[in-house]
Parts: sequence; structure tokens; C-alpha cells
Amino acid sequence: MKSRLNNYSGANGRHIVCQAGEQRARTRGVALIITLILLLLLSAASVAIVLLVSSDTMINGFYRNYRGSFYAADSGVNVVVETISNSLLNAGTSTANPPLPIGATTIPTVQEVFANAVNASNSPVYPTGLTTSFTSFTNGYFKMGDAGSWKGQFKMITPDGVTNPDGNLILGTPQFELKPDPGDSASCLPVTQATCVNATYPGGIANDHNYKWQFNYPYEVTVQGQSSGSEGEEVVETGTIVYTSTTGTAAGGPPPIFSKWAAFITNFAACQGPLVPGTMTGPFFTDGQWNFGNFNNPGYTFTGSIAQQNTQASWISNGGCTNSATAPSGFKQPSFPAGGLQLGAKSIVPPSDTYNQAQAVLDAKGIPPCVAAPCPTDPAPSQIVMNQELQTLSGTKYAASGSPSNGVYIPFYTSGTDPNGHTCTATHPCYGSSTANGGDGYAGGFYVQGNASITLIASTGGDSTSNATQTYQITQHSTTTTIVVDNTNNTTTVSVNGGSAVTMYGTPTQLNPNDSTPTPMPTYDPSGAVVNPTLIYVNGSVTGLTGNYDSHNNPLGAIQNDTGITIASSGSVSITGDIEYATLPVSIPSDASVSGTNAGVFGVYTNGNINLYPDPSGNLTVDGSLVALSGSLTGTSGFETPGNSINNWTIVGGRAEDQAHAVSIGSGNTYYDTRFGANFGPPFFPTAVPQPGVPSIPSSQQVAVNRGAWSELNRK
Repeated sequence: MKSRLNNYSGANGRHIVCQAGEQRARTRGVALIITLILLLLLSAASVAIVLLVSSDTMINGFYRNYRGSFYAADSGVNVVVETISNSLLNAGTSTANPPLPIGATTIPTVQEVFANAVNASNSPVYPTGLTTSFTSFTNGYFKMGDAGSWKGQFKMITPDGVTNPDGNLILGTPQFELKPDPGDSASCLPVTQATCVNATYPGGIANDHNYKWQFNYPYEVTVQGQSSGSEGEEVVETGTIVYTSTTGTAAGGPPPIFSKWAAFITNFAACQGPLVPGTMTGPFFTDGQWNFGNFNNPGYTFTGSIAQQNTQASWISNGGCTNSATAPSGFKQPSFPAGGLQLGAKSIVPPSDTYNQAQAVLDAKGIPPCVAAPCPTDPAPSQIVMNQELQTLSGTKYAASGSPSNGVYIPFYTSGTDPNGHTCTATHPCYGSSTANGGDGYAGGFYVQGNASITLIASTGGDSTSNATQTYQITQHSTTTTIVVDNTNNTTTVSVNGGSAVTMYGTPTQLNPNDSTPTPMPTYDPSGAVVNPTLIYVNGSVTGLTGNYDSHNNPLGAIQNDTGITIASSGSVSITGDIEYATLPVSIPSDASVSGTNAGVFGVYTNGNINLYPDPSGNLTVDGSLVALSGSLTGTSGFETPGNSINNWTIVGGRAEDQAHAVSIGSGNTYYDTRFGANFGPPFFPTAVPQPGVPSIPSSQQVAVNRGAWSELNRK
């Protein structure tokens, strides 16, 4: 084979002639070198990537462990503070004045003035067990989580069990203050002063109950958390644990008005059906067991005590039900206050028709509340007595025998004088029980025979005045009786179907049922004003109970300030619209008491059911205490929703029922009327029956944590 000659031009223009074979010989092996270089570069890049990934994995591991340690420390702080809080709650004696030790400090004689709880050496004093409640967390790491779950642990850091590493005390000097209960007019300071007379049982007895106490315990907690590695994280938190309590009345005092509870259910069976979710403040109690649903948005938020007689609660989810003391795994845990769900509590016996509202309409007394079990059934007033005291505006008397005619019957008389010296005539009758028939000139309200609907209006005028008045519109078929109570002028004005109005001297009153002579038994609201009582007793069913609305269906005030109203019925009560106070006694949604409030107070009491219907917006708001109790431990009275569903039911007050019923309500918010906590309530309201060894007015106590500063301290 011939070789091919290649001509190349050199730098000097000369031609260089070479053969192709020689060129290939000189470039042989270059490809191998390039390949080796590329392999070397690729290997170096691989090593760099491996080192980078390893470094990143190691960094992430350290970060994960530090974050795990941080979460363990943060969780540990919560566990320690909650343990101290529970110890404080268990140490308190809510029936005592004071409920916690105050050392050598004198009880303040001026309300809401804080004092230090110290001994004679000015060292802080604590209840027994409080300073050792966290000791178990200082002895070593406390492990968290179940087997197979995240491995987190923590321990408190303290050099001596008393101080933190920075030298500050774990528990600082406690401070305390007290104030008289706004619902008890005889609750005053100083506690032992004889002038603080118990208004219910007069005679110079010092009123040493119904006081509100507050103790503040400052704390600083340092906790070290550790995850799966050796890394550790320390955090420190400062804050204040706040203990509050209301002392209860001893068993010798008056029995509690049943408005005391934010919610009371006699019979709530296991797995019966879930409680309607929502925000619930104030004391909740059942003689059965609470049923919780696995709800979100809203769930259950309890801010007051929640207790039950049974030792297990029902947890309902996806058609199944678990009975246990705590929520099962995966269940949306209700938000409970410090102390949690209280199981195995003593039962509370529901009342019978204590006060006998039918009788109280006639004489403003009723029957003295039962103070010892068992309680007899209250007898109804005889028709002869009712015939002597009750008549319609037109003068038709209540039938002395047989079936009485339907109508609105009013105790009034047209001769003689009333307790204030007014001359009673046909033109100007006197409201009250007839002195000519043995009455004392007083009465408690109005008697409705037969089914009726009632509209409540916090009115201005209505009786030819511009005074703040309370108006009642009572409708039976085509007849509407309008009653305007003017407590400023001490008059009651009545008209029928818009006809001529008759103004009577006097207004409804509540007398002490234990006194043979007429002794007014005033109730004072937190403003110091007298609450003017009125009782409407319906011998039948209340087919509609509502407040008033404006032209745009916005609810107007139904209950006037400084006014107490109780609607009692022998049949069912249907609430068909919003019933709201002219002014609220608590702020919503915080449920904080409104200082010096003169808001009215409202109650519904029936032996039958309370039926709830939505307002024009599909919701329902009722301010007051609603009680559906038959007086029997096996009663079935309760709340029902026979009409359309209610989106949201709001109560500013409380409720009680024999039996939990299935209802069609999306959410239910109960904002407890804090005035009810001190035996303040609607007039002529039923009372609970005291049991041997149990205070007649159960005391209340709770603990809250106000968290202050929080910071990461250091890592190790």
C-alpha cells in the first residue's frame, strides 16, 4: 500500500512533507491519559459529594438532636409547672378562710390589697407538699413518650432543690388578696367583724363565707432536655401560678340556688351521645358521666371545674364509644382547666319544686326550702285560697272549685290600704294579697291559667312615665295581657288587648318564707342596688318565650337592669327567640365579671322539657339560668330541639336538666354568670337539697398559669 504524502507550510514558507503514519505514531496514548484524568476528576467529585452528604447528614443529626432536646426541655417545663399547679389545687381548702396558708400575715381588711404570705421571720410560707411536688424531676432524667416513640427526656436543674442555677428561687414569695363576693350583700371586710351580718339569717351572726380569694405564686423553672444523642438543651421560664377560690356556706346556711351551676345533668348515661361542643365556662357537673365527641373546630374548651359522679367518661368517635378515665389515643382531647376532669365526685340531689312558685305568686313566700333529705312534695295552694287572692283585670275570680277558666290572674284588692299606706280603690287597686282575706298586702308575681306565649321587654315607660320599666306581654289565643312593672314609682300597670290601662299601687316582692311576719328578703346585685323580683307561674305550657326585636330582626333587651324574673311552668317551655339582658353581667368571650354591674337576672324553671327554636338568624341566645328538672332522680326532663336546627346556642348563665337529650345544635357556648357562684340567682328559684356532710353551697377553686418570660439558656 502506498503511503500518502501530506504537504504542510512551515513558518518560513517552506513546505514540510511528512507521512500520516508518523503523525499517528506520535499521538498514540493521548486518549488513555485524558480518560485517566477524567476518571480522577470524577473520583474527586464523588469523594467531595460523599463528604458533603456525610457532613450534611451529621449536621442534620446534630440539629435534630438539639431540636429534640429543646422540645424535651420545653415539654419538661410544662410538665413541671402543671405538677406544681395540681399540687397547689390539691392543697387548697376552698371552704376555709383563708384556703391556703398565709403565715403570720394578718388578713387584709381592705379588699383587693395584696399581702405577702410569710412567717414571723419574713420567709415565704407554702402549703404542705408544694415545695416537694417537683422533687422527682430533679433526681434524674424523666422519660417521655411510649415505647417505640420519640425518645425524649428531661430533668430540672437545681443545685439544692430550692433555687435555680442563677440563684433565684424556684418558688417565690406568695401574695394573696380577698374581696367580698358581689353576689352576697352581707359579705364584707374584715371577715371576723360582727357587722358583716348574714342577711339571710339575721341576728348579729358574722358572715364568714362567700369570699373570693386569690393567691399568686411566682415561679422560675430551669429544665434540661435531652433527645437520642448526647446533646442537651436548657430552657428557663418564669411566671405566676394563680389560685382562686370562693368559700362555701356551711351546712347550717341556706341551701344553694340551682343557678349555681353552668351545667348540671342528673342522668347522663355511658355512650348516650356526645355533648354539644363549644366554649364552656363555670362549673359543670353530672351525676352520671360526661360524653365527649371527637370534635374539631369547635372542640371542647372548659375553663371552669368539670366533675362527675362516675369514674369513667365516654369518648365517642366514628360510631364507636370508649369508656375510660382519659381520652383514648388519637382522640381530640378536650381542653380542661388545671385539675382536669374530676371523676368519682359526690352526687348532687336535684331539687323538687322548692319555694312552690304557685304559692309564691299569692303570698311572696311560697314554702321554706327543704334543708334536709328526704324532702316532702310541696302542696299546691288550694283553689279556695286562689279564689280569694286571684282575679283577672276584669274582675273574674279564680274558680273556687272545678276547672278554672284560662286567663291571666293577678293578686290585687280594691279596699283598705296597702303596706305603704295607699288607699285601695276600684280606680287605683293595690297589688298584693288581700288584707281583707287574711293576706299581708304582698304578692310575688302573676298566675297564668292555661297555655300562653310570653314576650319580655326591657322597656322605657309604657305606663305614662319615662322610667326604666319591665314589660310582660302574655298572649292566650286572641287575648294579650300587657303588664308594665315600674319599680321606680312602685306601680304595676295592666291592660288587655290595648284597652284602658289600670295602674295599681305596689309591685311584686319576695319575702322571707321562714318568717311569720312579712319580712322583705332583698337580693343585691354587685352594684349594691336591690334586684326587683317578679315571678310568672304558668299552670300549663309556655308555647312561646322570647324577647323583642327591631325592624331588622335584631334582638332588643328583654330583661331590664336591677330586675329579677323567673318564668315557672307546670308544663313544657318553648323558647322561640333570643332573650337578652339590657346590659351583660360578664364580658364575652372572656367571661370576666363586669365590676359593679346592675344587670338583671333571669330564670326558667319547669318540670317538663325546655324546647329550643332558632331565632331569625338560625342561632339562639338566652341570658339566664334554664332549669328543666322534674324533682325525681329518674326524671326525663331536659332540652330538645323539635324545630329547625340551631347553628349556635349561646347561654350567658347556666342550665340544668334531668336527662341529657339528643339535640340538633351545631355548637353551644356557655358563658357562666359569675354572680351565680355566690348563691345569687333568679327570684323564687329551686334549691338543691343538702346532703349529710356536704356543704350546702359547694365551694369552688381553680388554678391558672400566667406564663411570663421564657428563653433558651445554653447547650451542651
